[in-house]
Amino acid sequence: MFGNSSFDRVRQVFADQFSQDTHGFIYRKGQKGPAIRVSEDERDRFVATFNSRIRYAAWSIFPATVALIFVLVWLIPDSDSPAANRAIWAGTAMILAAFMAIFYWAWGAPSRELHNRAPEVAALTKDEARALAFSKITYGQLALGPLMGLGLIWKMSAKTDVLHGWGLIWLALGGGLIAICGVQAIRKWRFDRP
Repeated sequence: MFGNSSFDRVRQVFADQFSQDTHGFIYRKGQKGPAIRVSEDERDRFVATFNSRIRYAAWSIFPATVALIFVLVWLIPDSDSPAANRAIWAGTAMILAAFMAIFYWAWGAPSRELHNRAPEVAALTKDEARALAFSKITYGQLALGPLMGLGLIWKMSAKTDVLHGWGLIWLALGGGLIAICGVQAIRKWRFDRP
């Protein structure tokens, strides 16, 4: 979690909101919002600021967890009590909520700072946004979903009967993942066709 590569995909998705054209860079919130012109320095500053805020947010999880443990040991010495279990879940939820709040605040920083700047191009239409999203998904990624669905069913079948009773939930989850990836693969193929 704390390695340099832990958030590489998130950093890349954030940086992809800034695309280069012949006149510099444009910013599209979520890659589909209105296109706002930014300079290369602004783009580099936004990306560097996002990266540092996410790094600090990730590193803050460790001391917050240690503090939670000390507080729980101090206030609730009986770790098997229902009160301790509730406190652990509540503390963990608070730590994760704080991290997510910092993450979304950092993610929205360019949008907040550029909200007064006039857009050069309107936001992408639904079809354009969908085509862009499908262009970024590979068939290999879509093939991984059904493998994960089958793996889930296989793993859970070792512990429970997936063909009867509550075990059917695992069969439904695995089958649902396979179906969703199949539908997405067909939709991608339709968008990729000339």
